[in-house]
Amino acid sequence: MTDSRRSPPLGSLRVFVAAADSESVTKAAAQLHLTHGAVSHQLRQLQDYLGVALFERSGRGLKLTTQGAAYAERVSRALAEIGKATEQLIAARDYRRLRVTCMPSFAARWLLPRLGSFISCHRELDVEVQSSARLADIKGGEADVALRFGHGRYPGLSCRLLMKDWYYPVCSPEFIARHALVSPAQLTGLPLLRSNDELWQPWFGAAGVVVEEPQRGAVFDDSSLMLMAAASGQGVALARHTLAVDDLASGRLRRPFAMAIESPFSYFFVCRLADEQHAAVVAFREWLFQEAALYRPPDGDLAVARSDQPNQ
Repeated sequence: MTDSRRSPPLGSLRVFVAAADSESVTKAAAQLHLTHGAVSHQLRQLQDYLGVALFERSGRGLKLTTQGAAYAERVSRALAEIGKATEQLIAARDYRRLRVTCMPSFAARWLLPRLGSFISCHRELDVEVQSSARLADIKGGEADVALRFGHGRYPGLSCRLLMKDWYYPVCSPEFIARHALVSPAQLTGLPLLRSNDELWQPWFGAAGVVVEEPQRGAVFDDSSLMLMAAASGQGVALARHTLAVDDLASGRLRRPFAMAIESPFSYFFVCRLADEQHAAVVAFREWLFQEAALYRPPDGDLAVARSDQPNQ
């Protein structure tokens, strides 16, 4: 058995190969869903560990040294073999536990309220829901299925459009009555509940209100918590339709205005290519798409927004 103490961390090697292939820290960071600083740090650590210069600067990009190029070729082949062995092992295993990963807000507000019907029909499967803002490594076997919110660009994975989404303001019925909301312009003087990934300015523009992106007010990194704050009367939240639809149906939240904007992102069903026809994945996919078919766009006036935010 090889002495693992002589091998660099696997994560650093993946970063190295991505940077070697793209000859760019920026492109490697985008490919691996890491920050520019994280990629640079791992490359420096790897070179320090090896005691060998792997790159040299070439204008605004990177150029492999002679030793770096030889090392990159061998490491790339090794990582490809590891990936192939992992996919074959996972594809051959007997699914008794189906691991599903998605954002915490989507898990809490859309998936879990509906998941019981799938579990009751498939008692042979144990469903493990992994809710995290971090993108799970599907290729590496961290999960079997991902429900992702983004542009649908997931290279090397099976990706199917599940459903679209829309944004609109929501608040409690008591909040509407207390502030006598009749015009979108009134919102500029009221507490706006915000998320870093969901900006208010596009909705204001569609509603005919000229205003810069609000910089004040409570900020939430979990949209589900933001909707709980809105339901308790703390302010007006810019909600995703998928997350607010059940609270609107129950009356906990209300839409003060009819304008809604279509999100530039959609929900996608993602899995490994080798698992597309696996019985457990097929069963979950078919159930999920049946549930999504019951989901309808919001009523009212619909507009389109654009964004360059990364996939989630």
